[in-house]
Amino acid sequence: MSAGPLEATGTVVDPVVGPAAAPVRRKARVALTRVDPWSVMKLGFLLSIALAIIMLVSTMLLWWVLDTAGVFAAISEQVAEVTGDSAAFSVEEVLSLPRVMTFALLVAVIDIVLLTALATLTAFLFNLATGMVGGAEVTLTEGS
Repeated sequence: MSAGPLEATGTVVDPVVGPAAAPVRRKARVALTRVDPWSVMKLGFLLSIALAIIMLVSTMLLWWVLDTAGVFAAISEQVAEVTGDSAAFSVEEVLSLPRVMTFALLVAVIDIVLLTALATLTAFLFNLATGMVGGAEVTLTEGS
């Protein structure tokens, strides 16, 4: 008798299930002997810009918290009490937001220049040191 189009013929074989093979972890030992100073300079520049932005935002937030809490007014009142002259010194004028942010911006620009230069100098010094000692050995392991 022949099998029709809807009848199945043959046998079904279940796949053999055995123990799973343990993953093989490969390791490689490499020596870091040179870093590119240009790449380090670019990375140092970007990271110092990020640090400068964080510093500017945190300075503004700290000034706002101190002003909202009335710290500047309290200091001015204390100075007026000690000196006996209320118009002699005003902390609010000396530590106004534009002055504080201008100073913070100046410090941020200096920070950007110095950190970029230090990162580049560090790359050159690393390259000189690895020329004498052979580099920093690192063991790389394949992911788990």
